[in-house]
Amino acid sequence: MTSTAGSSPVTWWADTWWRQDVLSGGTAPAAFKGFVGTLTLPTKSPANVCAGPWATAPGGSTPPPAIVPSYMGVVVTKQVKKSGSSLSGTYFSIVVVKVDPGYAPNPFAVGTGTIVATFCP
Repeated sequence: MTSTAGSSPVTWWADTWWRQDVLSGGTAPAAFKGFVGTLTLPTKSPANVCAGPWATAPGGSTPPPAIVPSYMGVVVTKQVKKSGSSLSGTYFSIVVVKVDPGYAPNPFAVGTGTIVATFCP
């Protein structure tokens, strides 16, 4: 994701996420929809973890939550790699997104919002 605070909208979930978010490490595989399944997040503030690996299954295989909060942390990645039926990458930042209405837990209901802060630079 190359967006910065105040950018609107940013896409954090969509069947076409790979086309909507520009990554510095190259185009993401079409199988990536925006949610990751496994990663380690900060457990305190100030953050004790601001970067790390993540992994997920393609498409809607990693079940998205039924609802999302009105403000949420979103990890920022530079690259998404596909190996067999696994997707992976490394996040390097966490931003806070004010969520727009319209999200639903299927990849065709696009999740967008505005970055309002950077939690982890």
